[in-house]
Amino acid sequence: MSEPPRVVFVTAYDAHAVEAFEVGAVDYLLKPVRETRLAEAIGRAVEAPRPTPADEEPIPVEMGGVTRFVRRSDVRWVEAHGDYTRLHTPQGNPLVRIPLARLEEEWADAGFVRIHRSTLVALAHVAEVRVEAGKVIVVVDGEELAVSRRHARELRDLLVRRSGGRG
Repeated sequence: MSEPPRVVFVTAYDAHAVEAFEVGAVDYLLKPVRETRLAEAIGRAVEAPRPTPADEEPIPVEMGGVTRFVRRSDVRWVEAHGDYTRLHTPQGNPLVRIPLARLEEEWADAGFVRIHRSTLVALAHVAEVRVEAGKVIVVVDGEELAVSRRHARELRDLLVRRSGGRG
């Protein structure tokens, strides 16, 4: 399809979540579904960016002597690990030999922003931003990621601009 539909899986079984995201699901809901969770999933489906060719360009990753391919659109956040970076995806967290600074530069147009000296996040996957005891935290796929003071204001400004100035 030239423009595939955005799909949200709703099921009583959690066993197929990984496969759902592998085929491009925007979200995966378990029954019984709470009204707020359904609204959140619908919001993600409506706001989910359409993949661009660059988002679908495969990133080769070596895992146990096997080369696998990850789509940029599957990457939720990226962490620096020395000369490597760890890509966090629903399918796993492979290491690639690409410096974080290079990914920051190349992936900025795809909505990846630096939130810490060692972390980039995909804004499309930020579910929550909160302040606890003076520290800013973003939640991506249920994981809490610290935002450094240096990057907190820039992140807030980006999110306000993305939401159309509401905030």
